[in-house]
Amino acid sequence: MLLASFDLFGRVADFEPATGELSPERAIEPGQETHGHYGALAGTVVVFYRDSDGLHLRVGVGECRIESSAQVRHRIQEPECVLDIDQVAELRYPVPSEWYGLENDLTPFVEAEDFDFGLFIANVVGDQRRVEGIYRRQ
Repeated sequence: MLLASFDLFGRVADFEPATGELSPERAIEPGQETHGHYGALAGTVVVFYRDSDGLHLRVGVGECRIESSAQVRHRIQEPECVLDIDQVAELRYPVPSEWYGLENDLTPFVEAEDFDFGLFIANVVGDQRRVEGIYRRQ
């Protein structure tokens, strides 16, 4: 399945859910559809994707299916962000530098989750409408 990079616009990688393997990054080709995102938090590969079984979150070698009972929490403990994923992992990583001065960013509708994969995941998991709709083919 094809996943988009959370950090680099227009970059994709193939992902094999059974093994957790990501192919080398490459440029997306016109018309290609992606099924999720990948990125690194605290040096750990994180993959957030949807397959026929539902929405999944893979952190390193641990994986969980996102259901209504899933608990993913994001908090700030300066100078770090902490992402808690029930029974899978706790990741600590530096607060993204893009957060500083965000209130002065002229980009319409820009939010902190646009620069923080952990916050993005926590916000999606915490909103049932987003859980049901994200990465679904149109």
